[in-house]
Amino acid sequence: MGNIDFNDSTFEDLFKSYFQDLMRFVCSYVNDEEVAKDIVHDVFFALLRNKKRLDVSYSMKSYLFTLARNYALNYLKHLRVVAMNEREVSDLLENAGEELGVYEERLNRLNEKLAELPEKQREVLMKCFVEGRKYKDVADEMEISVNSLKTHISRGLKFLRNELREDVVLLMFTLK
Repeated sequence: MGNIDFNDSTFEDLFKSYFQDLMRFVCSYVNDEEVAKDIVHDVFFALLRNKKRLDVSYSMKSYLFTLARNYALNYLKHLRVVAMNEREVSDLLENAGEELGVYEERLNRLNEKLAELPEKQREVLMKCFVEGRKYKDVADEMEISVNSLKTHISRGLKFLRNELREDVVLLMFTLK
């Protein structure tokens, strides 16, 4: 295994000799002339970068075409990965949009049913569950006993459970 003695004229001769053929060859894989040109430039850059490690027992033409094929196949593999990721992201966004729509519908129903509650029950539920305040603090603020507060909560939740049977899970998560 020996090294190729590269100088500027040798590299330039290789470039002139093989560039067009490599372009056509790579273009047959990627079907895009600009991409093919970029790949062939990358091939020649790799050649320069690895010139000290080249094995002269192989033909330079074979080496360049093998390298070009590998670069083209890597490019195509990259395109497949990108396309697959784009589809996954698109599917996730679509599903998230649908889930958000269902969530908003349920939240609107919950708000409608909350509006139907007597004022004290609604106020107690909002302060205890939505604002997350302690029963004792809410009872003191509203000037009622903790037991009265618990009765308001019990009646309010019973009404909401009956009215929103299919949305009970949402109710439990929303009113935390």
